[in-house]
Amino acid sequence: MGHDLGHAALALLATTVYYIAFLVFRISARRMEPLRGSRPLRVARLMLTDPVWLGGGLLLFLGLGYEVVAFSAVPLAVAQPIFAVSLVFLVAFAVRFLGERLSAREWASVALFVLATMLIGLSATGEGEPHADATLARTLARPWTMIAVCAPAVIVAALVWLVGDRRAGGRHARKLAGVAYGIGAGACAGLAEAGIRGISIVYQDTGSIRAVMESPYPYLTLGLAAIALGQLQIALQRCRVAIVAVVLTVIGRTYLIVSSTVLFGEQWPRETEPFALRTGGFVLALTALLLFPRYEEPRPAAVPSAAGKGVRAFR
Repeated sequence: MGHDLGHAALALLATTVYYIAFLVFRISARRMEPLRGSRPLRVARLMLTDPVWLGGGLLLFLGLGYEVVAFSAVPLAVAQPIFAVSLVFLVAFAVRFLGERLSAREWASVALFVLATMLIGLSATGEGEPHADATLARTLARPWTMIAVCAPAVIVAALVWLVGDRRAGGRHARKLAGVAYGIGAGACAGLAEAGIRGISIVYQDTGSIRAVMESPYPYLTLGLAAIALGQLQIALQRCRVAIVAVVLTVIGRTYLIVSSTVLFGEQWPRETEPFALRTGGFVLALTALLLFPRYEEPRPAAVPSAAGKGVRAFR
């Protein structure tokens, strides 16, 4: 019991460090020149030469590393609620200390996301764990499956980048909301985590670094993580961190489950109760996405007071 509590506490700490990295990235984004998705090499250069961003990146990978250790020892039914609690803490911090404001519609979406995350966690059965031989055979024999899984995430990320750049200009245009950037970055982040899962499966079964490097998973992780980090940085410069982080995390976890079904042959729960919980979780997540506004509402312009007009009139 104490051992399980220790791993749960480590998981909560790791997730907290992971989200602190988002706040550091936010500080870094506000210091940078305007970032544009149509110029990815420039975005990469600005990120990699900013010591604040590098510090956030270190925190991010520390958090991910501890998550791998902790979540390998706790069931999904425990891990997912930990993510939900951490998301609530992050949103509360953004509202209290960063001055971010969420509409009633956005609060409802966040609540649905948190509930969806917990339902998906409760749906875990622990059956049918994949093995390296079956995983590699599936991936190498049918490489089109990995292409089919990766293509939607990359296309969505590219569209959000380009549309976000186009919408940012123009006299009457409205900025894309954080939900759009969160979807693009989240899908890529979910695939990067699927790559980490593939690395873990291959190494646990073979104990060979060479087998890991000969598999496609390290390259899947690095490539998709780079896209996700670039889009995240652009999003944090333009949008509220609370919205971006919530959508990115939930979409990432959802895409991880979907991609694991295709890449690793993990089965959807067959028993009635787990099946209903997972299906309900996905339906709630989709409902929350549809409920989120697509564009940021313009801030109302300050109306000068009568006294202020009088002062300017006498100047």
